[in-house]
This record gives sequence, C-alpha cells and structure tokens, in this order.
Amino acid sequence: MTTYKELFGKYVQNLSSDLTSTDAEGQIWYNTTTGTFRTALGGYANWSAGGNMNTARQQLSGFGIQTAAVGTGGETTVVVGNTESYNGSTWTTSGALGTSRELMASAGTQTAGLVAGGYTGTANSSATEKYNGSTWTASGSLGTARRGLAGCGIQTAGLAFGGFTTAVTAATESFNGSTWTAGGNLNTARFLIAGAGTQTAGLAFGNTTQTELYNGTSWTVGGNLNTGRRYLAGCGTQTSALAIGGYTTVAVGNTEQYNGTSWNNSTNLTTARFLLGGAGASNTSGLGFGGAAPSNTAATEAYNNYGVSVPVAGSWSSGGNLPAANTDMGGAGTKTAALGFGGATQTMSVSFNGTSWSAIPALNTPRRGPGGAGIQTAALGFGGYAGGSSSATEKYNGTTWTSNPTGLNTARFRIGGTGLQTAAIAMGGFTPGDTPSAASELFNGTSWTASPSLNTARAAGGSAGTQTSALYFGGFAGTTYYAATESYNGSSWTTVGSLNTTRRRLSGAGASNTSAVAFGGDTPPSPGVASGATELYNGTSWTTSTSMGTARYGIRGAGTQASAVGFGGETPTQTAATELWTGPSTTLNYKTLTTS
Repeated sequence: MTTYKELFGKYVQNLSSDLTSTDAEGQIWYNTTTGTFRTALGGYANWSAGGNMNTARQQLSGFGIQTAAVGTGGETTVVVGNTESYNGSTWTTSGALGTSRELMASAGTQTAGLVAGGYTGTANSSATEKYNGSTWTASGSLGTARRGLAGCGIQTAGLAFGGFTTAVTAATESFNGSTWTAGGNLNTARFLIAGAGTQTAGLAFGNTTQTELYNGTSWTVGGNLNTGRRYLAGCGTQTSALAIGGYTTVAVGNTEQYNGTSWNNSTNLTTARFLLGGAGASNTSGLGFGGAAPSNTAATEAYNNYGVSVPVAGSWSSGGNLPAANTDMGGAGTKTAALGFGGATQTMSVSFNGTSWSAIPALNTPRRGPGGAGIQTAALGFGGYAGGSSSATEKYNGTTWTSNPTGLNTARFRIGGTGLQTAAIAMGGFTPGDTPSAASELFNGTSWTASPSLNTARAAGGSAGTQTSALYFGGFAGTTYYAATESYNGSSWTTVGSLNTTRRRLSGAGASNTSAVAFGGDTPPSPGVASGATELYNGTSWTTSTSMGTARYGIRGAGTQASAVGFGGETPTQTAATELWTGPSTTLNYKTLTTS
C-alpha cells in the first residue's frame, strides 16, 4: 500500500491550528486542538440562491457582473420591456425598454448597457437601445433585423451575431456606440445561442456543441461544449467563460467553464432551466436569472468557483459602549484608534483603543453634528451646531483641542468630512435656516479654501476617502432622502452608483473613492425608520453586506472598508452601543476527514 509519505514526501503533521497557506491544498494534518484530521480542498464550485426578480419571465436578456447585473425584456404571457437591476442580493425595477421584446443580444455594464434585435411578439426587430443605469435611449439599428441572436462587448464597442431572420443566419455586426457595421460571418449559421467576451475577442457557443472565437475580423472554431444545447445563457471573456443551463430535450442545469481552449463540466444550477438571463465577469463568478423551468421563474442563482479559498462574509461584533449614549457626533481615526467628539451631548470627547472608550478633553466649542477627519493623535473637527450653524475648526494633538484661527468659509452642521488634519475635505451640510448646502472646502492645515461644489445640495450624508479621492453618499434635504453617491478626484465631483438603501444620518469609512463601507442611517418617509444596512463600494457600485446588530441613525464611524468602527446614534432613543466591522475575506476550504 502506498503511504502518505510516499505520495507527498512528508509525514502527517501534528499541528495546534490549521494550515493557512494555499499550499495546504491536498495536504493532510492532525489538528491537536480539535483532535481531528484536516485537509484543504481545491476546485470548490457551487450555485447559491440569490434574491428573486420582481417579474418572473423567460427569453430575457442580461448583462453586467454578478454583483451589478441587469435583466431586461422577455416574456411573461406577453412580450415585456421590464428592466431590473441587481446589487448582489436584491433586484430593483428600473426604466423599461422603449421597444418591448425578447430574444435580444446584450452587452455592457449595469450603468452602460446595450441591447439589440429580438422579437416584439409580431416581428423581428432591428432596434438598438442604450442603458445609463436608469433609462433606455434608442440608437442606430442593426443592419439585419433578427431574433435569437447573441451579443458581447461594451456599450461603445459591441458585437451581435447569429440569430433568425426568415432563416437561421451567420451574420455578425459591430457597434461603435452609434452605428452597426457588418463583420465576418460565423462559420456555422445558428440561433438561440450565447456569447461572451469583447468586440475583438468574442465567443459564440450553443445550439450545437460548436464554439467559435472572434478576433475582430473573423471567426475560428474552438473547443466543443460537452453538452450541446440551445436557449442557454453565457458570460465572461473569450478565455474565461461560463455556459449556463439551456435545453436539450428537457430543461438542463448544466454549467461549463471555458478556459480559451476547452470546456469543462462544473456544478449544475440548482434549478434546471432555459431561456434565462446571464451575467458575470469570468468562469469563476456568474449569475443566472429568470427563464423557464419549464414555467416562468423569477429565481436567481450566483455561481462561484473558489479554488482552495472560499469567501467569508463581512461581520459586525459588539465593542465597548460609549461612556454615555450620544448621537450626531464627529469622528476620526481607525477601528482600533478612534475619536468621537461633540454630538447631542455636546461636551463629550472620547478615545477608543479597539476595546474600550476613555474620556478626553472636550471641544472648545461644544456642538452637535460636526465633521471630522484625521487620526486619533492628529484629528480635525469642524462645523456643527452650537446655537446656530458653526464654522469653528479645531485640531486635536492626542492631548488637547486647539481652536484654529480661521474657520470654514460656509458655516454649517451635519456636515460631511474626510482626509487628514493637514489635508481634509468638508462637504454638504445645513447652513442657517436648515438650508441644504452643496459647498465643498479643502483644508491645508491652516485655512479652508472653496472647492467645486457637490452636484446635489444635502446634509447628513456619509463620507469616506481622502482630500483628493473622496466619496459622499446618502443624506437629505427637507423631506427628500437621497441614495446618490458623488466621487471627488481632487478637482470635481461626479455622480456615480447609488446606494441600494436610500437613507440619511448614516456613516461611512474607507481609504479612497473606490473602497468604502456605508452603514446605519434612517430610511424614508420622515421621520425615518432606523436602519442597520451595510453596503460596500468598489468604485462603480454598492453591494449589500451584513447588517449591523443595532439599527440606528445619527451614527458615527471611522476606519476602512475592511476594518471599521461604528458608535452612538438613535434607535430612536440615543444609544451608547459600539460595533466593530470586519470586511469580507477568504479562508481555505477546510474539511474534516472521517472514516465514513
């Protein structure tokens, strides 16, 4: 009998804790703490249930990625133009297509999508529409009206191929953002197929087992699917694609991964179906939604192939309470070295060491709703409400607060802020009379200078980042609550992806305008309902994550997307609760070995 040492060149190790390196894949060790034999497995793939679509349908189209997808068109009992956006957990209804249809080609991202062709219920269509994240706009028509075609690429460089006119076609067309131009034909005319990739590196597959690769000019034959099928969905790139579901003589859940050369069978969909929509960036991360199973379904499933590593969701845990309940504080620092100052208890200033809070000297100007920036030993507090909107600015050196000779140019409270003591940015807030402000100002360690204004005047939003890479999100003006997010690049504010949960009086943390976490707040209508919603921003869109243990608004926070602290707020009663955030991560796919 071959021994473990003969196979791996080493004996089974006795360890007090599990191995953590990816080199542990396939090794066996004895964990002396748990008294078990352990290993780490690779090649772990699965489909998991996501949030259902609002409208069950088949023959729909999809595009985007797993956590920022769009499903549009299709058929319920009639052809529809319904459009829905997915954030990784929930579908939200958006603007409908101008031309309701099914069996379209699709391409692009959640905020810059493209569909073309399809069937209106009475005729094939050549219509093309572009999506901006909320509404559709008609654009140049296909040269050949057809249905059952596939697409790939982006909104300004799309590709459409195959389909059915009055007969099956091999026609290929390229889109430049306004017009379509004929390209090289597929080697095999076919329809009811799927696509992946880009305009110059496209992939066509399905109906038969045949796969074809496009180089921007012509198609060449690639590796065959293991299961030939039609009515399937696809996503990914030319060298990293997924084929999802479809129909042989029955609905199938077959999933195959393409590596640029060959297709390999993977874990099947939980619900076998065809005529579904698909989205995803690669052969390790995809989404399948809607379709027929065999009746119309709204089911969504997410595909992940983790290799030896598996994801661990972000989580909140309890930290030491504030010395007293407080709300609308200013904040600065990190998860293990934070400051809280001002608030409803205007004279409170406290320091956090990752476990407990300690009292420190109060601000020289007691106030509610100040902005904050910096670190625990070099912090900045500015603005707030002290019998009226304040412009006061103070610096903290780890021991005392010192009033800065010059304050904000625009006095305001419930103001946003981020950055360092010597390079901070302040944005939004209420001026006297509770007038929402769009003002943005930069601090250089000595004085404030006006910078370009926010696009939307509002207060009580969340903020994150640095002086030259900042985010501002949520907030309110009067009775209007916002989900809008704005990104600052050092010279201008740009409106980007909206929060999934519209809210005000939330908090945020993050190192830049491409990596942030938003948490807490209250949702409309006013007076709002306390929320514990947590969302992660990746520079493009927000993804819903694990909610806080205590839903609240008026909360303050500090830290990064991966490691943050949230404290105080209202539930609606004021709270002293502190929670510690640990962002999503990965761990090895550990397994305990047994004799069964």
